[in-house]
Amino acid sequence: MSYDLPEFDKLREMAQRDPEQLERLRIELCDRLIQEAPEKYRRKLRGLQFRVDMERRRAKSPMAACIAISGMMHDSFDRLRNTLNEAAGNVTPGYMESTADDGEAAKVLPFRRA
Repeated sequence: MSYDLPEFDKLREMAQRDPEQLERLRIELCDRLIQEAPEKYRRKLRGLQFRVDMERRRAKSPMAACIAISGMMHDSFDRLRNTLNEAAGNVTPGYMESTADDGEAAKVLPFRRA
């Protein structure tokens, strides 16, 4: 699974001079990656790509889109981490204890999801 991407300077030039061309390239590469994935993963990958595209459209700026998509990745990683910890019997859901530097137990509170 190898993709011939243009050099960075060419991509930067596309972004500045022809953002539609860069967007077409992005869509083409994403579609190709999904098509090359095993059949059993394609539907889920299409759904994930849809969610990413919607976050990009809703965002007021490219940086806001980046932050929103990064948040999606962090949430997914956090769910995976919690699931693995629960399966290993290491953590009670919603509550974790750690030892502070002074030896006192500290309660770590989870962030509320928006």
